[in-house]
Amino acid sequence: MIIIAILFISVGLMFLVYPHKVTDASEKQITEQLIMSRWVGGSLIALSCLFLIMGTIQLFDQASHHIGH
Repeated sequence: MIIIAILFISVGLMFLVYPHKVTDASEKQITEQLIMSRWVGGSLIALSCLFLIMGTIQLFDQASHHIGH
């Protein structure tokens, strides 16, 4: 689970730091692609953090269940 989250976070950072550029595109297309790349990168990072938080909560829930029984 942690390895997958780290992979998604690293891909998200790549989208944020190194957005893809098309050489034959107009200025408007480059701007739209830059915005989309940043949006995808930010979404990947946010969802990966949510994935880690939900996994941690699930582990705590399982541990507390075993303590009570």
